[in-house]
Amino acid sequence: MRSKVDTVRALWATGDRIGALRIAAKFFDRSIETKVFQRGMDAHNHPGFYRQLGKDPERLTACALELLSKRFKLNGAE
Repeated sequence: MRSKVDTVRALWATGDRIGALRIAAKFFDRSIETKVFQRGMDAHNHPGFYRQLGKDPERLTACALELLSKRFKLNGAE
């Protein structure tokens, strides 16, 4: 059985950054990092809603991806 972190690393390595973020957004802990992953994934899935709130969904998603790459020391961080 693969851990979620292993799955995140595998998806990231294949270039599926949104897939990796989707898995990270499902972590069960209540850390600040997980909240950022969840918000980034939600912004990716519902950009219109975040624009209505005055937020930039692309920026939220990009910040979540950047944090994901730093948190798990993933190669190819943008």
